[in-house]
Amino acid sequence: MQTGHGNDIYDYPNIRCDFSSNIPYRNASAIIADYLKDRMDNIYNYPDPDARKLASQLADFHNVSTNNILATNGSAEAFYLLAHLFQNRKSIIPYPAFSEYEDACRIYRHELSFLPVGLLQGAGHFEADTVWFGVPNNPDGTIMDNETISRFCSENPQTAFIVDAAYDASCPRGESVKSLQGRFKNLITVHSLTKTFGIPGLRLGYIVADRQIIDGIRLLRPPWSVNALALEAGSFILENWDKLLPDTASLCAESARLQQKIVVMPQFEVTASPTNFFLVKMKEGIATELKQYLVDNFGLLIRDASNFRGLTPQHFRISVQGEIWNHQLVEALKFFYTK
Repeated sequence: MQTGHGNDIYDYPNIRCDFSSNIPYRNASAIIADYLKDRMDNIYNYPDPDARKLASQLADFHNVSTNNILATNGSAEAFYLLAHLFQNRKSIIPYPAFSEYEDACRIYRHELSFLPVGLLQGAGHFEADTVWFGVPNNPDGTIMDNETISRFCSENPQTAFIVDAAYDASCPRGESVKSLQGRFKNLITVHSLTKTFGIPGLRLGYIVADRQIIDGIRLLRPPWSVNALALEAGSFILENWDKLLPDTASLCAESARLQQKIVVMPQFEVTASPTNFFLVKMKEGIATELKQYLVDNFGLLIRDASNFRGLTPQHFRISVQGEIWNHQLVEALKFFYTK
């Protein structure tokens, strides 16, 4: 696993507001934590190794069989399990992208090739066993439409398309990869409940895939991978999905306003994003210095994005926060160039 992800707040003890993590700032974490307080006796016994209750709920939610579901210790575990399943194969990863795709593939000796994420949508035939990409993509918010994903799967039956849907539920794109599940044996989707609902410390994700793929992964994973409290939280989320889901439209509207405030500043270039997070490129200076300056002087944490393949030392990522904090960030960015 590569260090330098967002939410590295443990390295900075005096953070007042965290812009570095893509987790929606208005989320249900407090409600979920309050629910779990009365269920701490779950830690007295081993968790169900097959996560049967949660798997059944997820199967109903996605309109698939429980044989198509595997709960995981966050989406990161899912990527490493899938890389293990397809070890020693040829894989394509667009860039920039979440680094764990590449890290997992390298551990399991994949023969890797890369292409700019902007060229992915127009691609046709893939000379690869697996293709990995996010919908929406992290860190730039690029969205691959369902029609294109369907075309990929139909025209490349020997290629497995591994879609990271961690932010699918928090982006108002009018469609979800859910509608494609069960239609293609070569479509694998990876989901994260921890990101959408603000509980990254619990680590809870899952895979939706053809039964043969799920059965293969089960043989590779350690027992009791998902802890009892995470399973309990997952069931609670599925039972109260609509109540706990963040107000995506509002979050993305706030993001659009913040993008506009930064794009008019001559020192920055903004990659327009329809999501709650977006990329910014500095025209002067480097993101490492800006990050430290914002931490030291304002207690604000951004994501230095220079370690994403294809990006530069001038790139950083922001996830929108509340109006007051967004204003403070904009003012702090101005101060950086007048210090």
